Amino acid sequence: MNNKSIFDRVTVIIVTFHSEYIIERCLKNIDERFKKIIIENSNNLEFTKNIKNKYKNIECHNTGYDSGFPKALNYGFKLAQTEYLISANPDSFPDKNCFESLIKTADQFPEAALIVPASYNQNDKEFKEYGYFSNNENKNKLSNNNILEVDWVTGNIFLIRKNDLYTIGYYDENIFLQYDDIDYCKRIFNLNRKVLINFNCKSKHLEGKSHNPEFKFQMKCESSWHTSWSCYYYYKKHFGTLLALKKCLPIIIVYFLKFIYFFLINNKEKKKIYFLLISGFYYSIKGRKSFYRAVL
Repeated sequence: MNNKSIFDRVTVIIVTFHSEYIIERCLKNIDERFKKIIIENSNNLEFTKNIKNKYKNIECHNTGYDSGFPKALNYGFKLAQTEYLISANPDSFPDKNCFESLIKTADQFPEAALIVPASYNQNDKEFKEYGYFSNNENKNKLSNNNILEVDWVTGNIFLIRKNDLYTIGYYDENIFLQYDDIDYCKRIFNLNRKVLINFNCKSKHLEGKSHNPEFKFQMKCESSWHTSWSCYYYYKKHFGTLLALKKCLPIIIVYFLKFIYFFLINNKEKKKIYFLLISGFYYSIKGRKSFYRAVL
């Protein structure tokens, strides 16, 4: 039995990027007794200074540049020195006792490497962004205590153990954005560890709202390029070049046709989005690093 207070056993890590308009709403949903680390993916020192001065039990750090989600998250993981680590997106709002429930689940299932709450959008519709690397009917069932074992999940909030970072490893910093969660889950799967969703605890996720609204299109451009880059990188890393091409090429052909269509009707924004989707795939095939960054 661990006699430590639940608040001494976990650190909440929040990676932000120009998230001034949403971060306070996120922090107000987290009990101030939890240790929190903000990693701001820029050199915006005024932002981190204001947060540190306004909230208790919080550390704030700047990467100094847009380093990508995995690199910033790993930075937070290395700073934290507690038994458990919880990653939370700034546009995620956990229900009361959500974190406590995640910790209790981790205590109950030591074989689980990743535990997430059920995630819902602002209209209370469940995000079903989870699945399986192979068919397994036994996994695709809720247990008596309302916990579902899956192979992969894209979690806006998730809990891991600090010690597991030494066996599973840190997030892949070659990935700047997108497919980072699935890549990590594949590594968990390869080690025969578990990924669990606890439907007894919930979090509301606005999805795509972690940055200030004026940067919406620029961030969509960035996400589009990295979606294609990371998709090919992920499949090649885990399954080889042939399967990566088989998975990605049909999608890229569709993107190309849509690019031609929006070019012909002169829809500049959608034309750019589909061009970036094609471009990310092209540079991933060439073995180039994930270099594209939003121009803010």
